[in-house]
Amino acid sequence: MNRTHVVERAYQLARTAECLNTGDVVKALSAEGYSGAEISHFQGSSIRADLNRISKLPKESPASDAA
Repeated sequence: MNRTHVVERAYQLARTAECLNTGDVVKALSAEGYSGAEISHFQGSSIRADLNRISKLPKESPASDAA
């Protein structure tokens, strides 16, 4: 089974309405089965800041794609 790389998946999760900050992203990754070693990528301040920034962007609703 090919699993999405942890960093790519983190950015995907950051764009969802369920993840409002990096902590939410890390919790979601853990719930999906990513290991602590994989999640350790997010200890760096730069990537944490980027994920927090993305998490706080307005989320597009699926209906807006049809317009």
